[in-house]
Amino acid sequence: MASIIEDFSALKIMVVGDVMLDRYVFGEVNKISPEAPVQVLTVSREEVSPGGAANVANNLKSLGASVEIYGVIGDDPEGEKLLELLQRLEIRSKGIILDPKRPTTTKTRLIAGNQQVIRMDREVTEAIPGQVKDRILEAIIQSLGENPPDGIIISDYAKGLVRRDLSTSIIQMAKEKGIFICIDPKGKDFTRYRGADAITPNQREAEEVCGFQLEGEESLQRAVQILIQQTEAQGVLITRGKNGISYYVREGKELKTISSDAREIYDVTGAGDTVVSTFTLAFIKSKSWEDSVKIANRAAGIVVGRIGAAAVTREELINSYEEKNQATKGKLFEIGMLLTVISKHKAEGKKIVFTNGCFDLFHVGHLALLRQAKELGDVLIVGVNSQDSVRRIKGDGRPFIPESERANIVAAIDCVDYVVVFSEDTPLELIRLIKPDVL
Repeated sequence: MASIIEDFSALKIMVVGDVMLDRYVFGEVNKISPEAPVQVLTVSREEVSPGGAANVANNLKSLGASVEIYGVIGDDPEGEKLLELLQRLEIRSKGIILDPKRPTTTKTRLIAGNQQVIRMDREVTEAIPGQVKDRILEAIIQSLGENPPDGIIISDYAKGLVRRDLSTSIIQMAKEKGIFICIDPKGKDFTRYRGADAITPNQREAEEVCGFQLEGEESLQRAVQILIQQTEAQGVLITRGKNGISYYVREGKELKTISSDAREIYDVTGAGDTVVSTFTLAFIKSKSWEDSVKIANRAAGIVVGRIGAAAVTREELINSYEEKNQATKGKLFEIGMLLTVISKHKAEGKKIVFTNGCFDLFHVGHLALLRQAKELGDVLIVGVNSQDSVRRIKGDGRPFIPESERANIVAAIDCVDYVVVFSEDTPLELIRLIKPDVL
């Protein structure tokens, strides 16, 4: 994963969408107002940061990519401040058009301690005028002709910029030039994103489009089929908060869920921006849906542990893998690499032992099993059922412990030499590939 993330710096991404200014007012609440039964926030400090599509650009830049952004601001101090922030971040903003007839979208959040108590929005959500749309499209066409990006992200916050004719034109040009395009959507009609490579709605957005709640694998299956039908996308990622990310790829026709990597959740503001940014970069470099979703999930797990629309850096993301793998370094393998390692052990005449399990709620019986298995040979390989596999075997609500944590717990046991996660209900295919001496 680290090698994929390290290569983000070689990429150039175009962002088109609703740019905003995020303002945060921090303080403490210690009394009730005598004027009305409301809390009084004693302000200690204020901060501003890029929001909406501008936060997507901030995330991309923080991850090492080169970024250009297209959007609309008003002729006001908030717009000037947003341009100043983008310039300071070295994000190219010549594609941001000034429209004096609308304000710069600004979200002001009042935060007491670590708790957001209220949000104030200053915005106009009507569609941008045709002449403003034409100016943005002309700038995009010029950029695509002179120095095309490696990828395009349309970040739709339903503030009026992403008109159907604009999104359709951008998607068509991207397809003609073979440029990967990913959409962070809004609204109840996703047909205006038809032809995109990937869409990344959150659970609430997916529920609004589909007309039902997502409560288990059956409803998720129905939802992704509806979203694929509307958008004709190659894949769908649904961000589901503490439940991680569920994704479906048309080619593989299999719904998978990656458990959340968040240790503590303080604020989900901007988590979707982090997912669409990280996923896009990872997919362009790796062409792997699974690896890209896992990297995006890891990045989101970092930012939700902070207050506000935060951006994760490339170094933080790489270090998170190194820290998590420190206790189990050299034990967790994908099957392809594991087979290479096993062949060396077999060439040395070592006896390979294999066992497997879900290991959901690890207990002393599991420990005894692993120790006994190790005594039967020289190298102990343990197969761990994936998230979806456990759910199919044990039912909804399981596993209690996420896939990555179960694998790391098993790998931390001294007698275990290697751990591999498998997605099938039984380890038969894994056994066929490994060909262990002892089962």
